[in-house]
Amino acid sequence: MKRTAEGVLTIIGIVVNVLMIAGALFLGALFEDPAVQQEMEMEFQNDPAFADAGVDPAMVTDLFASLGVFFNVVVIISTVLSIIALFAMKRNKKPKLAGGLLIASTLVVAVGTVLLGWLPALLFLIAAIMCFVRKPKVVEDPYAHSDDEMRPL
Repeated sequence: MKRTAEGVLTIIGIVVNVLMIAGALFLGALFEDPAVQQEMEMEFQNDPAFADAGVDPAMVTDLFASLGVFFNVVVIISTVLSIIALFAMKRNKKPKLAGGLLIASTLVVAVGTVLLGWLPALLFLIAAIMCFVRKPKVVEDPYAHSDDEMRPL
């Protein structure tokens, strides 16, 4: 049995993960820009809610940078797990292993990104369920002879 549907869902999820990594890298580079940091500091100083709370703008930009690194690591782990699952389900070798890896990838990307990665998580979950539920077709061999061919009615 071919596992085309599971493979397509997994590939789409991997592409979305790669786009999320690229977006996080872009935002990380954006926060590294001194002009953007200065603009954020100006906005923090102009906002009375942040001024009353005593929020340090440099601390906030450092927090965004560290969260971006954590986000990328989580999504990369999810992508690697799903690529391994894709190879495990190829030619219907080990669909149960692929399903388990896809569920692990779902949990990693959903929990690790605090549901920002809900789309690849949903795609991986659907593919994992399909890996567990779909059974290979049983084909009877028409040339196989059994001992009870001549049994009475």
